[in-house]
Amino acid sequence: MDDAHALTRLHTEGFERGWSTGEFEQLLSDRSVLGVVSAGGFSGPNGFALARMAADEAEILSIAVARSARRQGIGAALLTHLISSLAQNRIAALFLEVEEENAAAIALYRHFGFAEVGKRKSYYKRADGSSPAALVMRRSLA
Repeated sequence: MDDAHALTRLHTEGFERGWSTGEFEQLLSDRSVLGVVSAGGFSGPNGFALARMAADEAEILSIAVARSARRQGIGAALLTHLISSLAQNRIAALFLEVEEENAAAIALYRHFGFAEVGKRKSYYKRADGSSPAALVMRRSLA
């Protein structure tokens, strides 16, 4: 909960519609939400990953890494730790949605064994009026 402000900053930096501190506080207080944070030093976290668990499945809610810390393996480390923690919680399948134009994220997820299982047309809304689709991806943890 202490990281809610820092997570808001990171999310706003990485996404067109960043989540508010209140939204993060609500998520972090939810027992079904599992989060991992990458400590960045004196300036606070430089990355995070959040997932919501339901029965034996989970969905990645968001992964964000500070612009200044990208391409250093932080996203991969966060995803590794999140997957390990979810497996320890007996999660059998992990899902996520990713903007179809986010090549870097898609490459990361494919590297971790995620496969496309669906597509949601016009899912994301951008300030310029465009609305790219979301790819729905899944990975087995069992």
